Amino acid sequence: MGTSDVCSGCGLGAGRQRCQDLFTDVSLRVRALAWTDSLKTWRLMHDVYALQHPADLCTSYAELIVHLGGVAWALEHDGSERGHRALAQLAARPDWQHAAYPPAPGWPDGRGSILVNSLDTLSEPLLLVAGIDRWARATWLAYAPLQATARDWIQQASQITPAGRR
Repeated sequence: MGTSDVCSGCGLGAGRQRCQDLFTDVSLRVRALAWTDSLKTWRLMHDVYALQHPADLCTSYAELIVHLGGVAWALEHDGSERGHRALAQLAARPDWQHAAYPPAPGWPDGRGSILVNSLDTLSEPLLLVAGIDRWARATWLAYAPLQATARDWIQQASQITPAGRR
């Protein structure tokens, strides 16, 4: 198998296009289910995929704050929309323009032991949600060196007054 047969982001042996196609398929399945917490699951899935493909989807501090912070928010807090909005507001601040990127110690060598292809055959809602959770936790573990940074972003974001409130 040549290097073109491996996804440049996560290392999936089927190549980058197949990786993207799998992700698109799973995203559509999650959206079609439309259960109460499907938005949380859909958002978590997008954040995890971005972390496994940082050269394409985490190319700035703002994107990293939203995605790495989003995974932390989902796994260690309630994953509510309120927290995601606060992270987005934090990411929009100009404070990050001159900071070294990515933050120390940099990108992890691996992106997680579970990849998007683990979700390929899951269509039952509970199994799909559990699979996305396992995928997210494996990716979060791979990002252990940056977890403290993500937790700091959540702390900073929690201090932000929601837009429109005084």
